[in-house]
Amino acid sequence: MKISLALSGGGFRATVFHLGVLARLARSNKMEQVELLSTVSGGSLCAGLVFSLNNCQWPDSKTFLEKVEPEAHQLMTTFDLQGSLIQRAFGTFWTLLETRASALSGLMQKHWKMTANLLDLPEKPRWMINTTCYETGKNWRFERLRMGDYVFGYSNTTGIRLSDAVAASAGFPGLIGALAFETGGRKWFKYVEQPTASQLSTNAQEDPNWVKVEIQPKYETVHLWDGGVYDNHGLEGIYDFGKGWSERFGFLIVSDAAGTAGEERYRKGIAALMRLSSGIMMNQVRSLRTRAMVARLVEHPEIDQGVFLQMGNTYKGILKSARREDLLPKDGHGVLADGEAEIAARMATKISKLPEEEYERMFHHGYEVADATLSAYYPADYQPVAYQR
Repeated sequence: MKISLALSGGGFRATVFHLGVLARLARSNKMEQVELLSTVSGGSLCAGLVFSLNNCQWPDSKTFLEKVEPEAHQLMTTFDLQGSLIQRAFGTFWTLLETRASALSGLMQKHWKMTANLLDLPEKPRWMINTTCYETGKNWRFERLRMGDYVFGYSNTTGIRLSDAVAASAGFPGLIGALAFETGGRKWFKYVEQPTASQLSTNAQEDPNWVKVEIQPKYETVHLWDGGVYDNHGLEGIYDFGKGWSERFGFLIVSDAAGTAGEERYRKGIAALMRLSSGIMMNQVRSLRTRAMVARLVEHPEIDQGVFLQMGNTYKGILKSARREDLLPKDGHGVLADGEAEIAARMATKISKLPEEEYERMFHHGYEVADATLSAYYPADYQPVAYQR
């Protein structure tokens, strides 16, 4: 089975939730079947960490469970990335002149072993790192052999640091900010007839039938922000609202760890603007994409196969919705309490060191949302596998 993964944004909340999802796939020996990754923000941090802790290779299931996840667990509960970022940004006069995205990139190189560049990535799985280009307002994607967006243009000269691409994808407004990316010194082009998003995503190599024309960049520098501003699910390069996703992408797993904003008393100034723009408005966009994809799953199961893993859903609630309550352990052993799932979904979007209890809750939550959803809807391929440490 060919598996495609779309890992949403959401800071470390998303990073750890996705690690739990990957652990569930590994328990069924499915990591080897992952052929496409599309990641945003916290999802990009997750994938970057996985690759970096395994010598820039996608791990097999055994390696993920025995080596990669334990090392990721250790890093995220002992090293304070956010605190170090603030300290670096305000430590000296010279670092005050850097963007925080550049500082984040440097910290990931030093502490997360993220020293590779895009060209070092393996062909499989193909990884698309999603950002938002301020100048064009479009989804700019970094990958091993191509980067850019359809308005600005593309380049096949991708010898840049992986940590820069991940930092741009995770550049949450107000916390990290944009990565200033210099476009000079590279050849840029546009397609005479723009390939569809599906064609661009399906073809890791350039199709010889696509006619390209060389262009001069309109901007010497582009500013690349959090990919979640444009598409927090990372579906832009995979999903077509009219046609769904092609069978060429195989079994699509969307892991949505955006969390829930909840209610809030009115606050004046920048706090109110941030809640409106990066809170309410972005949540509404995510909701529309979610409904569209879930509708595809329900209405066209013979064409599009996959699951939508939603943070905040409970094990019992998922099985009840699927009418598979028979899968629920009789004593409830190993299942998070409903209140724990809600606590996980309300965790703030941050990249600071996580207490052991918080990491364990989030990881467990991702694992069991994946376990309940996959075993309920695709029992032939996924039997329930109880969570254990």
